[in-house]
Amino acid sequence: MTKKSSSSTEIRCESPSHKRPAPFEEFWFGAAYYPEHWDAATRARDPERMAKAGFNLIRLAEFAWALMEPKQGRYDFSIFEETISRLAEQGIKTILCTPTAAPPRWLTRRHPEILRVNADGVPLAHGSRQHACHASSEFRKHSRRITQAMAKHFQGNPYVIGWQTDNEFHCHFAECHCASCQVAFREFLRGKFGDDISALNRAWGSIFWSGTYSDFEDIETPRHAKPTYANPAHLLDYHRYLSWAVTRFQREQVEILRKANAAWWIMHNGFFQHLDYRGEFSRDLDLMGYDSYPMFAYDPVERPSKHALWMDRARAWSGNFIIPEMQSGPGGQGDYFHDHPEPGELRKMTYAAIARGADALQYFRWRTCRFGAEEYWCGILDHDDIPRRRYEEVVQVGAELKRVGPAILGTHVRVDVGIAGADAVVSAAHEALSLGLPSPESTQAVLHKAIYEAGLAGGVVHPADDLSDVKWFFLPHWEVFDPAWVPKLENYVKNGGLLIVGARTATRNLDNNVVAETVPGCLRGLSGITVEEYGKQNAPEVRPLPLKIGKKSVPTSHWYEVLKRDSGTKALATWASRHIAGESAISFRKLGRGGVVYVGTYFTSGLIESLLPELQKISAVQPLWPKVPSTVEVVCRQNAKRRVWFFLNHSGSPANLPTLPSGTELLSGKKTPASACLAAREVFIIQETRSSR
Repeated sequence: MTKKSSSSTEIRCESPSHKRPAPFEEFWFGAAYYPEHWDAATRARDPERMAKAGFNLIRLAEFAWALMEPKQGRYDFSIFEETISRLAEQGIKTILCTPTAAPPRWLTRRHPEILRVNADGVPLAHGSRQHACHASSEFRKHSRRITQAMAKHFQGNPYVIGWQTDNEFHCHFAECHCASCQVAFREFLRGKFGDDISALNRAWGSIFWSGTYSDFEDIETPRHAKPTYANPAHLLDYHRYLSWAVTRFQREQVEILRKANAAWWIMHNGFFQHLDYRGEFSRDLDLMGYDSYPMFAYDPVERPSKHALWMDRARAWSGNFIIPEMQSGPGGQGDYFHDHPEPGELRKMTYAAIARGADALQYFRWRTCRFGAEEYWCGILDHDDIPRRRYEEVVQVGAELKRVGPAILGTHVRVDVGIAGADAVVSAAHEALSLGLPSPESTQAVLHKAIYEAGLAGGVVHPADDLSDVKWFFLPHWEVFDPAWVPKLENYVKNGGLLIVGARTATRNLDNNVVAETVPGCLRGLSGITVEEYGKQNAPEVRPLPLKIGKKSVPTSHWYEVLKRDSGTKALATWASRHIAGESAISFRKLGRGGVVYVGTYFTSGLIESLLPELQKISAVQPLWPKVPSTVEVVCRQNAKRRVWFFLNHSGSPANLPTLPSGTELLSGKKTPASACLAAREVFIIQETRSSR
């Protein structure tokens, strides 16, 4: 993981990777806890119950600024001192949070200029959360002050082992157009363009619609569709700025915490829009956190695959992660309320998250609150503080993790089929100029589901990441594409990888302008084709445009491209109707020990179903484990020394497993049988003792 710096204020930096384990020597397990919401008698019962559940870590204080500093400069940390001490008596450590996601009313009343302003020019109001601007110098000053006060107070407490910065940056929204943002946006642009306004005008193509700027002071944050379409390059740099502003805001807190106690580990609980988690934001931290709420997938049949996708996306940014908030009951606020986890489902969801990269886990929340916007975000304990079946499931998990935790730490999730993801610029560029086409993330979801249902070891991986073990790698319509990634991808292909490129990839540059080269731009040489004609399919049901793979006719939608093949590049599919009948639609170029497939339309579930057998003919990828029922998810975590297999039955019925890896089933502690019947919503976790395949 990251290395301890020689200077306490030096920011740690290491290249992110989906294979990177968390820096933990034990598996941290617990819950988010809000002692400030409960009376002394209720609080007194909690530590013993938590210890019974196997907890060794509790998270505190992310929304407690008003309690810790009721008036400016007057601090009171007594309730948290008491809580940390009582938890420590039960062997439970604590991570604290900087409370800046919800500044107190005395601050917003005294300094209303710190409030965020939306695109309509309306300041946000106190009474919720995330209403203060990260670019505000006044808010930054108070952020540093409360962080410094907390760090100084707790720096010698041996039971505080780590910190979370703020809470869920950009969770509900990312934009701000306040006066502070106008100043900070110009500062960001001056830095990016070396204080050269001509360079900005060239990069933005500002000559269009007479948008040329003569000075950085002329530039304001873009407000899309006010009155009409904004410049895509301007929008993209604004989205980059939003990430830059939050990264700077967080770094000020991190520097204070590192200086106070270099032994503390620091994380943040992402992942949300317009934040580059592969960049300096996560490099400033020891690891990232992901708040996991599987019940946001309302269809219980679709829930397991969507949960797997969300975990894989989280891991793609910077590696294995902590879950500071794992759903422990039905959740709801405003106009929604989730399903209640059925018996065994909470435990199964927990292990599904651990299987796909969680190296520490805390439930949200310990006890359900009786007031506020989240009074129906149910915790492990109900409103009446009576332990019921959710608590008993957590007790079971806590006991089991004493065996599972040591086995999985230091391992990474096996990925045979990678789907490109985890790039904030690619996502923001599409948002700025989508043409009404599916986003890279929505296409990624379609691909991920197909791979999941095929039983393949799928995952989300950035093109600049380690692809050495990945057999297939999909690029799902990444319009903006960095030419610096091409040499690595070429090497990947030559060494045996199969690269599958979706239509429109590499059609725009890093300024969100259309490339001058013939499409697919910087991928033209690698793919062995050029796109001679393209168009959007606005009404495919009226004017169908199928393609032909072998003897099979496959419908397409969204987009079409006519491919001109270089010598040596073959056609895998041709267009089957209208003016492009017979033209190449999907191509294949052999290169070294691998190859490149270019797909001249959008990935849809129907197209992928027909394409997968063709890909298998080129480069066979086997299911992760043979003869597994469709309701059973299989995941492998591994390193150079061991493999740990997860078998999760997502069905309400038993599932037969005709073969299993040889080793120890960690939940029971028994030797693995040759075959088994996995009960409804049951889990097997097997540490392999020899190669089983």
